[in-house]
Amino acid sequence: MSHTLLIADQDETLCHTLGSELAADGYHVLTAAAAGALALQLENHPPDLLVLGDFEGPGASSRLLGALRGGGAPFRGLCAETPTIVLAHDSGELALLRAFDAGADDFVAKPASYLELRARVRAVIARAAGERVPTIRRVGALEIDTDAHRATYAGQPLQLSRLEFELLAQLGERPSRVHSKQTLLRDIWGYQTEGATRTIDAHACRLRKKLVQAGAIDLVVNHRGIGYALTGGGTDEAA
Repeated sequence: MSHTLLIADQDETLCHTLGSELAADGYHVLTAAAAGALALQLENHPPDLLVLGDFEGPGASSRLLGALRGGGAPFRGLCAETPTIVLAHDSGELALLRAFDAGADDFVAKPASYLELRARVRAVIARAAGERVPTIRRVGALEIDTDAHRATYAGQPLQLSRLEFELLAQLGERPSRVHSKQTLLRDIWGYQTEGATRTIDAHACRLRKKLVQAGAIDLVVNHRGIGYALTGGGTDEAA
């Protein structure tokens, strides 16, 4: 069953780009670039999750969410319990506290990789449905902990950069499946074209070297002209 997401942000380009990415992953996506449009969407098409971005003025998103949770204008009687992720440029501690005090289910600072945001969307929807959210993925002797942002091989920690870890986590979502370079660029780097495939190749090369040093031979496979995959099967387990 496809979940309905509502993306609200004054940046229409961001709404369109993020909406296209989430739609490509199977979500039904609605957008709103103003508070009034947000109220209309909530009234006419109640979503399973709201991604509430930036509006004019510091703390505007948190004030809007507070009005939604409290039934204030312009949201009287509209979807007060809708699970909500606040997506904001202001990543300071005060902004985070304001968001959670207003009733946010999660907070993501801009700019965020699409992979991170998608993972948080899945987690919030799962929690709202009372499901357990798997945080540890195992592929043979490789273990990827997405919550702790840590990976180990045969019990030994891998010293990975943020992007190397995100690449490994993305490949580990569906072991043995070939992930196209275009998809990896979109999900991890936020690129919409294939003009930067050398970026993926460089990170994949460094990732493979670190895995080989840890004893993992040919774990990351390059399918020339297509993309990358992890060899072997994997299982997801909740921590």
